[in-house]
Amino acid sequence: MQLLILGVIAIVIFILEEYLFTASRHFWIGGIVPVLWTAFLAYLVVVNAMNLTVREYALAIIAVIIPYVCWGNGYQRHQRRRS
Repeated sequence: MQLLILGVIAIVIFILEEYLFTASRHFWIGGIVPVLWTAFLAYLVVVNAMNLTVREYALAIIAVIIPYVCWGNGYQRHQRRRS
């Protein structure tokens, strides 16, 4: 159940990152949420390290990478619109 809740939160963050947070002219503003998300996931992994499976570690790694990709894609898309 906890994994499902984290998945839903991750999807919402990815969508917001792609379309809302990257709309700023300042590149670093879109990076605030991915950094906070990474810190939160790192905390969860450290606290639950003994109970996690390989699958959950892999999902955590993917959940860390995707917001940064969305940040870059969204920023590039908004840069093209401004040009």
